[in-house]
Amino acid sequence: MMRYVLFFLCLSGIINALSLQEALDLTLSHNPNIKEQEYLLQESRANYKMYQSPFYPSLNVMYGTQKSNRIQRADKKTSGNLGGNVQYNLFNGFSDVYNLKSSKALLESQNYQLEATKEDVILLVKSAYINVLRQAQNVEIAEQSRVLLEEQRRQNLEFYHVGLIQKNDLLKIEVELNNTLQNLLAYKSALNYALRDLERYTRTKISLQDIEELKLKNRNLNFETLKQDMLQRRAELLFMDKIIESKAHLVQSAKGNFLPEIDIIGSYTRYGDDYALRGREGIYKDETNVQLALNFNIFDGFSDSFNVESAQMNRLAFESQRVALVEELELQLFNALENYNLALNALEIAKLALAQAEENYRISKNRYTQRMESTGDFLDAELALTQARSNVAINTYAIIESLAQLERITQTQLMIRQ
Repeated sequence: MMRYVLFFLCLSGIINALSLQEALDLTLSHNPNIKEQEYLLQESRANYKMYQSPFYPSLNVMYGTQKSNRIQRADKKTSGNLGGNVQYNLFNGFSDVYNLKSSKALLESQNYQLEATKEDVILLVKSAYINVLRQAQNVEIAEQSRVLLEEQRRQNLEFYHVGLIQKNDLLKIEVELNNTLQNLLAYKSALNYALRDLERYTRTKISLQDIEELKLKNRNLNFETLKQDMLQRRAELLFMDKIIESKAHLVQSAKGNFLPEIDIIGSYTRYGDDYALRGREGIYKDETNVQLALNFNIFDGFSDSFNVESAQMNRLAFESQRVALVEELELQLFNALENYNLALNALEIAKLALAQAEENYRISKNRYTQRMESTGDFLDAELALTQARSNVAINTYAIIESLAQLERITQTQLMIRQ
C-alpha cells in the first residue's frame, strides 16, 4: 500500500511541476495585453479588406414617387420612378492601388506589434519566474544562517554557564540571530510576493515546490553578432519598417490627386403615373444611359500639393523615430551584455570566495570550540560565509536575468531552460 502512495505522490509532483516554458504558455494563452493586440490585428484585417472595395463596381437602386396638387402628365397628379445604376472606376491616379498597399503594410505592422507585445509579456514572466528562484534562494541562505547561529548560541550558552565567556559575548550572538530572523521574515515575505506576481501572469495557483530550477551554462556572446540579430529580428524595428513603407505608399497615393479620375456609369430608370408605376402605356418609356465620366481638377488652392508635402514629412518623421530607436536598442544591448559579462566574472570570484569562506568557518569553528578564538571572530566567520553564499546566488541569477534581457533585445533564444 505504501508503495502506491509513494508512487502517487511522485506522480503528483511531476504533474504539478511548473517549468518556465509552461508558465509562458499559460500566460500567452490569456494575457489581456496580447488579446488587445489580437483584436487590433483583426481590425487591421478588416481595414485591409475595406480598401479593396474601390476595385469593385458600386451598385445603387433608386425609387421615387411624387404627389402634387398640379396635374402631371396624362392628367395625373402623381408619378413614380424606379431605377438603378452601376458605377465602376477605371482610373483615379493609382490612389486606390497605393491606399491598398499602405493598408497591407499597416496590417503587417500590426503583426509585428502583436509579436512585440508577446515578447514584452514573455520577459515579464521570465523575470517573475527568476525572481521566485532568487527569493527562494535568499530564504534558504537565511535559514542556513539561522541554523548556524542557533548552534553557536547553544554552544555559547554552555560556555557562559561554565564561565568561559562573558555575557556580552552571548548577547552578540543573540543580536545577530535576531537580525537574521528579521531578514528571514523579510525574505519569506518577498518570496510570497514573487509567487503572487507569477500567479498574476499565469492565472494559476503556484507553490514553491512547483517551480523548477533553471540550468545555467556560460555562453560566449559577441556584441556585433547580437546586434545583427537584433536588427534583423527585433519586432519593434520591423514594425517601424512597415509603418514607413505604409507612409511611402500614402505619399504616392496623395500624388494621384494630380491625375484625372475616369468612371464608367450605366443607369436604367422605369417611370409610371403612381407609386406602383402603373399607367405607362403609350406615355412613358424606360430610360437607359451609359456614361463615361472624366474628372480632372485644375486648381484646388494648392490643397493637393500641401497634402503630398504633409505625407512626405510624416514619413520622414517615422524614419527619424527608427534611427532613434536603433540607437536606444544598441545602448540597451550594450548595457545588458556588460551586465552579463560582469555577473559571469563576479560569479567566478564569488565561488572562490565561498570556498574560502567555508574553509575559514570550519577553522574558526574548531578554534572557537577549543577556546582559541573569540566570539566576535567566530561570528565574523559565520557572517562572511553567509555573505559569500549570497554573492553566489546574486550573481547566478544576475546572469540568468541578463540572458533574459538579451533574449528580449535580440529576440533569440539564449537561456538554458529546464
